[in-house]
Amino acid sequence: QMTKHMLGYRSIKRVCAVILIGLSISGCAKPASVKTMISSSRAGSSSPLDLNLINSVCVKLVDGGKTTNPLWVSEVDNASFLIALEGSLKNNGLLAETPDACRYDIDVNLLGLSQPYISFDVEVTANVNYRMRKAGVEEPYLLKTIQTSYTARFTQDKLLWGNRLKEANEGSVRKNIGEFIDAVLARPPVS
Repeated sequence: QMTKHMLGYRSIKRVCAVILIGLSISGCAKPASVKTMISSSRAGSSSPLDLNLINSVCVKLVDGGKTTNPLWVSEVDNASFLIALEGSLKNNGLLAETPDACRYDIDVNLLGLSQPYISFDVEVTANVNYRMRKAGVEEPYLLKTIQTSYTARFTQDKLLWGNRLKEANEGSVRKNIGEFIDAVLARPPVS
């Protein structure tokens, strides 16, 4: 009887030890950083094909983001995505400087981040739907769903899985926003 009780106690201690080791390896989840989600000026695109877009685009709505729970995994929330998209639009001369200058509105639906449960190299895929409309017009000027992936590699600098996941989230969103801006810059004028 006493031996069974001792074995149960040892099993509980082992499970607790495994949980503590797992938590120390993964680290606490941190939300994605806006600064590292902003897409820089797009190479080879000094101005959009449709010159009406210059300094005239506003982000109206961002939906579908998730708030990071420090005890779970890193996520991207709506406010962070909105700020990253606006920063990227600004870097490319598209963001309206004032609400009165908005001639095009963007609605964004962050459909999801496909994240692994655990892995050495962490690959995250961002799925985002963008709907860009000319102000006062219901018909989309540009409607596009973009899927992008980014892999954060396991290195000596990035031992914690949670840090690699955060980096992969940021990278996949940055690439996604960049591809959207490429599509906007390449969109010919509507006659």
